[in-house]
Amino acid sequence: MAQEYALKDKVAIISGAGKGIGRETAKLFYKEGANIALISRNLKDLSSLKEEVSFDSKRIFLYEGDVSKEEVVEKFVKQTIEKFNKIDLLINNAGMRFRKKFLDTNSQEWNQVISNNLNSVYFFCREVGKSMVSKKSGKIINISSIVGTLGLPELSAYGASKGAIITLSKCLALEWAEHNINVNTIAPGFCQTSYFENFKKKEDLYKFTIERTPQKKWGSSLDVANCCLFLASEASNYITGEVLNVDGGWSAW
Repeated sequence: MAQEYALKDKVAIISGAGKGIGRETAKLFYKEGANIALISRNLKDLSSLKEEVSFDSKRIFLYEGDVSKEEVVEKFVKQTIEKFNKIDLLINNAGMRFRKKFLDTNSQEWNQVISNNLNSVYFFCREVGKSMVSKKSGKIINISSIVGTLGLPELSAYGASKGAIITLSKCLALEWAEHNINVNTIAPGFCQTSYFENFKKKEDLYKFTIERTPQKKWGSSLDVANCCLFLASEASNYITGEVLNVDGGWSAW
């Protein structure tokens, strides 16, 4: 990897790191030299990742917790700083989704998605932002979705949360530019993450996504992780407030 993409001695927080995009991003960042603090609801997922890669315990911090809970995020960020003395990179990846018609979606379901997908980003940006503003540097990458820019039926709560992430990212990019903090968003299309196998069982819907995507295929978690690496590295120093679509051309229609 070219030097400008190296993350040697950087400290990165990655939420939702147990599966899919978060997992691949953790592996890639570690490979490029970063120290990584990973949080997931399921510690078993993080432990299996550690076994798979044989991480050096000095360069990794694993934490089990619900990122929709303010006190969990506060404690995790505090302990990350205690272990590594700083935070250079934040990747807000944790999220959830379900398919349901808007009029059938109850307030509990709505609030659950907003709490997991949007409130967690607020909590992390606020807590990590304090440290980054203080040291006058940092990069934040928030994972949104093409549903946050274009919309899809039966994904109203998910789309609302992901659209809000994009706007929040733009606001923070402007507010924190003077502090040398880059804030960008990645909007993945259909990628082979943890929900892929179940999605394939919905044959008509799966066929639609393939036909609708100009490249006629789903992406991979690594496709998104590579873009996270770019936005986390020095190669993207003059990019902030942007939305990078990783969708096989879906949003080009």
